[in-house]
Amino acid sequence: MDPFKANDDAVKNSIGRFAKLEKAYPARFDNFHFITNHGFWSEKENGNNLSYIRDQICERGNLDGLTKANLLKKFVSGLCGEHGCDEAHVVAAMLKLVLFGQKTDLERPYKDLRETVGDVRDYRRTQTFDTLTRVADNLIYLCQQASSCVLGGEVADLYSLVMDFDAQRDTLLLAGKTITAGRVEEVIRQSLIEDAENLLVASGAVSADVLPPGFDVMVEKLERGGLQMERVDVLKDFKASMETLYLKWLHRHGVEEANRRLVHLKALVKDDCVEAKLSVEQPGQKYASPMYARLRQLLEDRLRTSTLPMYDCSKEHLLGAAGILTEECTVWWSDRFDLKAVR
Repeated sequence: MDPFKANDDAVKNSIGRFAKLEKAYPARFDNFHFITNHGFWSEKENGNNLSYIRDQICERGNLDGLTKANLLKKFVSGLCGEHGCDEAHVVAAMLKLVLFGQKTDLERPYKDLRETVGDVRDYRRTQTFDTLTRVADNLIYLCQQASSCVLGGEVADLYSLVMDFDAQRDTLLLAGKTITAGRVEEVIRQSLIEDAENLLVASGAVSADVLPPGFDVMVEKLERGGLQMERVDVLKDFKASMETLYLKWLHRHGVEEANRRLVHLKALVKDDCVEAKLSVEQPGQKYASPMYARLRQLLEDRLRTSTLPMYDCSKEHLLGAAGILTEECTVWWSDRFDLKAVR
């Protein structure tokens, strides 16, 4: 792929989003980072050179006195027209724009992250290679959570005594997308724990698709089956842990092998879910709690006796796979019903 030029759609769309953020949350952002492993075009100082345009705007501080034919004015005006932004917000975003281009393959940034983690606190001398890889995996997962549509806080926070549900939802959505130094420190701390090869990571968020008074798909199904909320919260964390393990496989072994492992484990767990359900179900009655207890036992037995590969999974990871199957509507914990949650 060629280096990015200022008028490429990907570049304009990103800056347009930055401008909208600046408009919606003035003075909340110190910088907007545009990071790519393809690099930025810089052969000439013209309208294709994003770094040149950014530097010129930063030097001026504004576009006052420029004609419509000026390349800075044309670039900013074009963004305003395409993204419905004001000139002041585009300029504010450009003043905060940080460009980081690295002409490398996709694998290189992952290696760089692992090496950087080792250099930050001299972990190269005190931690093993596998530990640094685990730290990198979990930092990547932290970013993946922040980039997805999840809400910060707990379900109860969404239904606190506020008049404006949409405003509260936006506040929690922003919290879910905020990566603080404390969150990074906690991920590193957990990853450094001895024998934390299969680190269990708390989900710490609820689905942004939740609509009052419903739940996300998995929680709604478990709630309908009568499973205790403490167990529901635990299962949410186990599901997040299984997803973390999948991401580790993805980075270490590639998409095909990661998918093969997940499909294999889901098939085994689905079999145990079916057996657990058939052993306890009573039509018309709630049976999620005894089904959960029975499933835990079946998974423990499988890990102890099975000759099939388990890829170093714990019982908790397999329970997380059951959570994924529940989210996919492959597994039910009660009689079937029409879901209120939006998937």
